[in-house]
Amino acid sequence: MKNLFKLIFVSISTFSFAHAQGLQNSVDSVSYALGQDIGRSLVGTGATLNAEVLLQSLNEAISGKPSLFNEEQSMTIIQTAMRKAYEEKAAKAIKVNEDFLESNKTKPNIVVTPEGLQYEVLVQGTGANPLATDEVEVHYEGKLIDGTKFDSSYDRNEPIVLTLNRVIEGWKIGIPLMKVGSKYRFYVPASLGYGERAQGEIPAFSTLIFDVELLSIKEKVDEPE
Repeated sequence: MKNLFKLIFVSISTFSFAHAQGLQNSVDSVSYALGQDIGRSLVGTGATLNAEVLLQSLNEAISGKPSLFNEEQSMTIIQTAMRKAYEEKAAKAIKVNEDFLESNKTKPNIVVTPEGLQYEVLVQGTGANPLATDEVEVHYEGKLIDGTKFDSSYDRNEPIVLTLNRVIEGWKIGIPLMKVGSKYRFYVPASLGYGERAQGEIPAFSTLIFDVELLSIKEKVDEPE
């Protein structure tokens, strides 16, 4: 809601673009901008809405007419609807990702670990395997099951150094399976990734597909006594 109120204090000059849409003054511009912001927020909830009733209720609230519900009733109705919308969205996302993994594990060369991590060997290296507590240098690219790329050290032309006990579970399980010089493709279920948490461009309950190239295992430096 803070974003809505900030719009009211923006200079009228910033709304000149809106006049071309038939808006005549700053009141029209603020009204239009607030309507757009409210609309986008409501669409983001995923709840099913009746636009006609929504507009009627909005007009009544602005004009000071009494509400059909008291504040507690309104909050209960909204929370119930939001929870239902979230559960339906979550169930759909879970099914899509579970169906992908079920299909994927039947493909040739796919190996499934006891924890549910799926992987395939793209290049088999000949170096050492890292321990679960080692620091390693890797190149990687991460995608969603629809092909959306959300991260890539290759794009930055800069491998990363990480400690294996500080990464997602899928990497904790998968990277120690690799020998230096290897390149694997990991299919990380949500339970071994970010779970029900959205993370930047990664939606909740997402299966993560990583191409990981193990470049080196960093030598441990003894701390001075």
